[in-house]
Amino acid sequence: MAVGRRRTGAGAHRSVETPLRRGAAVVAVTGGAFALVGAASPASSAALVDAPVVPAAQAPAPTDILAAQAVLAAAADGVRVRSAVEPVDPDPDVVDASDLVKAVQLAEQIIARIDAERAAAEERAAQQRAEAEARQRADAARAAVGGDCGIKTPGLGAVRSHVRTAAQFLGCRYGEPDMYGVAGRAGTSDHPGGLAVDFMVNRATGDSLANCALKNMDELGIKYVIWEQRINYGSGWSAMEDRGGVTANHFDHVHISFDASRGRGDLRGC
Repeated sequence: MAVGRRRTGAGAHRSVETPLRRGAAVVAVTGGAFALVGAASPASSAALVDAPVVPAAQAPAPTDILAAQAVLAAAADGVRVRSAVEPVDPDPDVVDASDLVKAVQLAEQIIARIDAERAAAEERAAQQRAEAEARQRADAARAAVGGDCGIKTPGLGAVRSHVRTAAQFLGCRYGEPDMYGVAGRAGTSDHPGGLAVDFMVNRATGDSLANCALKNMDELGIKYVIWEQRINYGSGWSAMEDRGGVTANHFDHVHISFDASRGRGDLRGC
């Protein structure tokens, strides 16, 4: 509630509204001024009362609280109620996550790039190891093929050059066995054409030599291998007919037939 008049200038009066708690106090107007009677205080709640100013000349001089209440009752017809503080709904917490999303995306891109670089490095390292191992195998094969072991090959005869190379490679690796190349044979045979070699070995050595030859079929230009009455063209062993004896059935030697063209020469280890 606001009641009062303040003098300004030369005898002028200006109304000043002062918010009070409704029903918390009464106002006594005397001689152009007002006084608060009771426990009145400036309003801070939502409901306030604005009352029109009652001129001091029209207001009786109150001497007690009842008189002051009468003054207020006389002005009650013009009372209006308004809210001192308009209710304001709190703004919802709005978070702009665009920067956070960008940061996460950037981190994911960095992690993906690091993973790709690590995978590429590991692949390069694996390839380098494989190449180094291949070079070592090739060096060992070339050393053996080059006759470093001092193997003698008089029994080969006039075999093709790549056949002699293969014979030296396998002979140096497997105990320098007796080897026979060009020879007359009945029926179809690669020996007369210088495209076959027989390695005279025991069973244990024969197993290893035959497996090594099969492992390097393309590299040595091998067509097939016969050992212990079996033949292998590179796709597995197949049984052969009984030819009537240990030598005829290839139990005392490994027979290797070669293609007319030489192999690649990049030999594998055995």
